[in-house]
Amino acid sequence: MSSETCPDCRGKGWIETKCLKDGEARVCPHCNGSGLTPLERECPGCHGRGQIDIRTVEQQKCAKCHGSGRHPPPESL
Repeated sequence: MSSETCPDCRGKGWIETKCLKDGEARVCPHCNGSGLTPLERECPGCHGRGQIDIRTVEQQKCAKCHGSGRHPPPESL
């Protein structure tokens, strides 16, 4: 049986997950922290909060291919 590119990670062997960093935010660059657009409407960037949550990107080994990038994974894994 030949293995093919893993459909979950597209052959990378890992999957990115984006997580919020607890308690960390930065001033919204679209409204400079006011929460409003120049026309006094709710800012679409921060939804009126004035701050944007900081997200981290983590790489986790793909569970489907066990990090090999191939599916099914090689028997040696």
